[in-house]
Amino acid sequence: MIGLVDYSLQNSTSEKLYPPNLEIMKLATYYKLEENTFCRLINLNETEFTGYDKIYFFSEQEEPIIVPPQFLRANNVIYGGTAFTKGIYHPFENEIIDYTLPKTFIYKEYLKQKYIDGIKANVIEHLLDDTYYRYYANSKLPIPPIKKRHKFFLYDINFFQPDWEDLIDEISSHKPTSIICVHPIVCHTLTEYFKVREKSKIARLNTIILELNVPLNEVHYMLETYKNQFLADITQSSNVCISLGGTFKTRYHYYNDLIYKLNLLYSFWAYSIPLKITYVYPKLGAIDPLQHLSQKIARWSYNLKTNGTIDSIIVLKTKASRTLAYNERLQFLKIKPEAADLFKQNYTLISQRRYWKI
Repeated sequence: MIGLVDYSLQNSTSEKLYPPNLEIMKLATYYKLEENTFCRLINLNETEFTGYDKIYFFSEQEEPIIVPPQFLRANNVIYGGTAFTKGIYHPFENEIIDYTLPKTFIYKEYLKQKYIDGIKANVIEHLLDDTYYRYYANSKLPIPPIKKRHKFFLYDINFFQPDWEDLIDEISSHKPTSIICVHPIVCHTLTEYFKVREKSKIARLNTIILELNVPLNEVHYMLETYKNQFLADITQSSNVCISLGGTFKTRYHYYNDLIYKLNLLYSFWAYSIPLKITYVYPKLGAIDPLQHLSQKIARWSYNLKTNGTIDSIIVLKTKASRTLAYNERLQFLKIKPEAADLFKQNYTLISQRRYWKI
């Protein structure tokens, strides 16, 4: 018997289901059809693993993974998915598995329980019939059958493969309701960003990260040039972001990145362009000295209607109630005291003033 663990299922709520793990579906289909072996979806609370020849423990999420100790003690657990491989997809040694058509049957018992818990039947039915696809695993994988009026989920972290436009056009020709990317779409140029926006089937709810690396002295020129395009495209409900966090070599790289990104954010806000911030976890082995502060800033940036500042959400009056974010801010300002004004801004203040001096 084969055990399968989809770690990210715990992110599902009573209103929303997290997309199923693509490789878990492929493994279940492969073992059923090719090896006539029974597979079972294991939840994270189970402790008895006798009877399992192998247990596959997979996840795609960006957040750090906390593997329950009973899995760490077991000697037949195989870990996989980009959560365990620093964001780089590692194909199966048996390439047949990567080429296997993913089917959702392994999730049926889990979905029965979610229905009892209150998830609507039509949400569950769509999950069973949606299309799930990874485009690239050492080589291009064939596109699976696509049902009209159903969602198409794309799992690749590196969205911009050389022929990505042809791929999106091919998928769109089959008329799915939308194309949803499990991972954020990271655009390194404005050309990439605007081309993505031209593809009408790419869902507007997808998170897009602008990693433009524009020198601060050129930001004003960029915004003057593309102001109308940004204003027409980015609304307060959009998920168009710049990132904080990620992986840097030193503490000072994180400090300088925070200064750069807040200046970039406020420059967009000065043009009433409601850009936001998303937090990117560092790769395994790296430590972000501003993690908690950056996470609070990211949450704060999504609440554009408030008049609160960064300081208002992290500065506490008593030592006993100070948070990790407050302590990170304190250490940051010891090294970069000139950056204190960055913590005293908000969207309303800057957009009404229509000016931000870098």
